[in-house]
Amino acid sequence: HKHLDMASLHQWGLKFLPLAVDWFDRAKPCTTLTIQEDDYDPDSRRRVLEESDNSFESRELTAMYEFVRGMPMEVMKRRRELIVSASYDKKIARIEEENKIALEQRDRKNLQLEEEIARLKIENKRLSGIVEAVRKNVGF
Repeated sequence: HKHLDMASLHQWGLKFLPLAVDWFDRAKPCTTLTIQEDDYDPDSRRRVLEESDNSFESRELTAMYEFVRGMPMEVMKRRRELIVSASYDKKIARIEEENKIALEQRDRKNLQLEEEIARLKIENKRLSGIVEAVRKNVGF
């Protein structure tokens, strides 16, 4: 259908908007439909529906616009909440990025420590050999 009427969904308010966005994400693969006319002939497939990405995105955008446009007062009431939510989303993203960087630094430091431990084990083995040789020569 070229036009999706979103008016019947206004009863749920803006709570429905994320569900609608999710629905469109899940519906995207359904924009192409191929049928096989003969069960025994694999070459009998034919495409019966194909919608361009631009057309699908246009329908999605139009539906979201009409949904929000249908409840301007609700949007204005929730505007502050949406701004705060966006702010928190940015803070969360920043914290996640800082956490990622800290984990990468920790991993690099652990790798350096493991390399240092391996180097010290080799050095310890070399020095133990020298000590053992000196003991043999001195007579211990």
